[in-house]
Amino acid sequence: MATEPPFVSPDPSAAGMGPVEYRPQESDAARAAAEAALFAIEGVRGVGEGRDAIGEPAWIAYVVDRATAARLPARLAGRAVIAEVTGEIDALPR
Repeated sequence: MATEPPFVSPDPSAAGMGPVEYRPQESDAARAAAEAALFAIEGVRGVGEGRDAIGEPAWIAYVVDRATAARLPARLAGRAVIAEVTGEIDALPR
């Protein structure tokens, strides 16, 4: 019967692991600036934060159509801007 090798926990000093310093003031300011720039583009209905295809932080812009997506900047404040075509977004009645 084969035995499994013992579990070895990852080295916490490896990149992307271990404690991360929390700086909400910097994040809030960057997000506010990104939101202002993206909402200034007609057809942008929402802005969020996410990751690009290689896992780097990105801004997600929720847009009404592909024409709006084509007008988005490729990068903003050092992050990629990713378009998500959602169409119009309406609040549901209560």
